[in-house]
Amino acid sequence: MKKFLLASAFMLVAQTASAAVIGFEDLTNGTTVTNQYEGVTFSSVGGNVNLVTNQPGIGFGNNFICTGSSSINCTSETILTFVNLVKNLSFYQVGDNASGVVAKVDVFVSGLFSSTVDILGFNDFNTPNLVDLTSFTDVSSIRIYNITDPGGLGWDNFSFEDGPAPIPVPASLGLLFSAVLGLGALRRRRKPEF
Repeated sequence: MKKFLLASAFMLVAQTASAAVIGFEDLTNGTTVTNQYEGVTFSSVGGNVNLVTNQPGIGFGNNFICTGSSSINCTSETILTFVNLVKNLSFYQVGDNASGVVAKVDVFVSGLFSSTVDILGFNDFNTPNLVDLTSFTDVSSIRIYNITDPGGLGWDNFSFEDGPAPIPVPASLGLLFSAVLGLGALRRRRKPEF
């Protein structure tokens, strides 16, 4: 029993979350984005894919993604499916030519639909707009769709953390200490039967 408690406490201390920021700068113009990045798969619908486009001055760096079949049109769905549940998710909408709601994103938590979030445009083509989904935890996938911007939209700098929430080391050590004390108290209470 002691070995089990010690192993469990060690696992609590060892759990950490890993963070990712995907800005597509490592890919060349026209590359189809699918599973190049650890922990996430990009897809679309209707024969479309997510393509890297190189347009300096829009987004961050030179590259972002847009949808299309053989060339970009930036009007189809972008779907991200995560290998592990994630938290602290955000990304940027780039290249808007309209104001108000220019797209929507459905958030799926633990495989189930959770909420639809509006993506806003400010009719400022060169300024990225944050899409903040950090209030959601255990996100399994997102679906970006209903793009109404007349020029289409691109997406950049997807940021997220995966894995369980880290447990602070002092708290996990306190848990271990309490377990050891509890075992000692149980052992003392037991009296041999004759």
